[in-house]
Amino acid sequence: MKKLLWVPAVAMTLTLLIGADIHRPAKVETAAEEPKKACYGYTIIEYGKGIDCHGDTIRLVKINGIQEQLKEPS
Repeated sequence: MKKLLWVPAVAMTLTLLIGADIHRPAKVETAAEEPKKACYGYTIIEYGKGIDCHGDTIRLVKINGIQEQLKEPS
């Protein structure tokens, strides 16, 4: 009698386990994959250095009495 109860229970358990979606790949995002958005402005942290809106350090130069971002040729 016990065998008659175990066979359907085992079959049902195997059916549920086979149909379960338990293998999902982990989504890994890196900063290199994300495109940078347009960035305007900066914050001066010390004379000659600043931080733009992406968090990158930029070089500032004194032009006409104010510090401006150095435009490097592309």
